[in-house]
Amino acid sequence: MQKFFILLLFPLFLQAQKSKDSFTPEEIRTDMTFLKKRFEKIHPGMYYYISKKAYNQMYDSLYNSINQPLNYLETFRVLSQLVTNVKDGHTNLKYDKKRFNKKNAKFVPFYLRKIDKNHYLALNYSADSTIIRGSEVLAFNDEPLGQLMQKLKIFVSSDNANEHVKEYYTVSAFPTYFKRYFGEVDSIKITYRLPKNDSIFIKKVACQTNNEILKIDKKRYKSLNRPNLSLKIIDSVNRIAKLDITEFTMNGKFLDLNNRKFKRVLRDRFKTIKDLKVEHLIIDFRANGGGFIPNISRLLKYLSPKPFTLVDTLAFKKKAYFTLFKPYYFGPPLIMWLGFKKRDDTFMYRVNKRNDKQKPEKHLGYYGKTYFITDPGCYSATTFTLNLAKDLEIPEKIIGQQVGGASWGSFAVNWQDFKLPNTKYIVHTPLMKISHNLPNKLNKDFFLQPDYEVNRNREELIKNNTSVIDFTVEMIRQSKAMRER
Repeated sequence: MQKFFILLLFPLFLQAQKSKDSFTPEEIRTDMTFLKKRFEKIHPGMYYYISKKAYNQMYDSLYNSINQPLNYLETFRVLSQLVTNVKDGHTNLKYDKKRFNKKNAKFVPFYLRKIDKNHYLALNYSADSTIIRGSEVLAFNDEPLGQLMQKLKIFVSSDNANEHVKEYYTVSAFPTYFKRYFGEVDSIKITYRLPKNDSIFIKKVACQTNNEILKIDKKRYKSLNRPNLSLKIIDSVNRIAKLDITEFTMNGKFLDLNNRKFKRVLRDRFKTIKDLKVEHLIIDFRANGGGFIPNISRLLKYLSPKPFTLVDTLAFKKKAYFTLFKPYYFGPPLIMWLGFKKRDDTFMYRVNKRNDKQKPEKHLGYYGKTYFITDPGCYSATTFTLNLAKDLEIPEKIIGQQVGGASWGSFAVNWQDFKLPNTKYIVHTPLMKISHNLPNKLNKDFFLQPDYEVNRNREELIKNNTSVIDFTVEMIRQSKAMRER
């Protein structure tokens, strides 16, 4: 009978553990210690962008500040600082999957844009359509927006603490970071000022689920969407076309493990570019956070006039060997031990010796003038592409804003998601260091800089146009006109 009651109560005990809403100082400190030790063992970028001394000072300060129980969200804010201070854009802290992750979870229905020092409404997914694009947003729940954004930045990981990236994501992904700080809320109060109107309006609106947001998006903002690999002729007289590459991923329906759909669609686009005799190709990479690395070479083969190689070196920590290659795998542990022959005290390396492994596309290669559009949302595989392309002297000009990822490479390729023992937060951690192949080293900036900086403005929000595209097209027209004189 006693065993029966134990079995009966066991599910209730598990449920209580799952729904835990606060943690003791001892539990939080245990998770802090666990997290730091795990990073030191497997993270290839630990102490790369921040010194061990500086990180330890920050860690000790946080550790000693925990002197009372904290609720779930307060604890998340503390531990987030241990993650973002690694200063790597691929390293993130997430909630336990069973919390704030259900299908009917609600989000703040507003996306923002910062122009100069003010914040404006870029997209309104609330049921109230009178809060229009271009409205100046002054506060949420009576908290001034500038002050609120500073709070949210603690959740944004970026390479070498890139402030442009932190600013970019707290604004462009505002609903996500608001939820990380405040949890799920049913409604929110917005204080705003309409364009060309000095009056201040205050409204309380309901938050929306993802499905509700998608329905409104199709009705309200369909014309603003940028489908991946979409091609558009902008000026038929001057033969100017624009190709949107919003991510380096496009999977087919049936077990497309090698992204063959991306390869197939990309080929179709360059066939069209050739058929239409495009002379000026604008490639818009804005908001492209990366994707499948082989798709980089698939794109550059159409643009590069000469052979190239993507990667200079791959490396991982020796202590992470069996995290990457499980002992029970058949074959890989032995093969990889032989494949990563170069070693030092901490890392194992694989080095490429040739710089011409990828050959240009013979039949559909594009050798007209190419222009890249960038912003701080360009990261990972996209930064990889941009830096290698610049080194190959592909783009005529780069227009827009500084990119978000480091020029040398990143910590990426393979990841481990591990769970903290008490809080159950999930830590997303890269396991490899990948260095770009830059044989000519033409780009000496830590973050790739545009040739022409063009920032977005309020007028384009109101008129639904794009200033950076307009700038690029006009630049091409003027350049062509000058050559024809």
